[in-house]
Amino acid sequence: METHVTGQPVLGELRHALSAVFFGNPLFSPQEQLLANHYIHECEDARQLTRWLGDMSAAIAHQHPTSHCSTPAMAGHVV
Repeated sequence: METHVTGQPVLGELRHALSAVFFGNPLFSPQEQLLANHYIHECEDARQLTRWLGDMSAAIAHQHPTSHCSTPAMAGHVV
């Protein structure tokens, strides 16, 4: 990921990475994907986008349909 002189990731790179997490992911409805897209492109805070990317990536890895049901919310989930 490219960085500015300050060491902050380029907003465009962060936006691209976050968009890749959401779009085409069956865990998110089309409405959720549109809301995420709006937020991603409106946010100008690289730290906030970085934190959101890390949180979403971890949550998706934890909730991935091919993983074992490890949370009560997923207990009744049929793949």
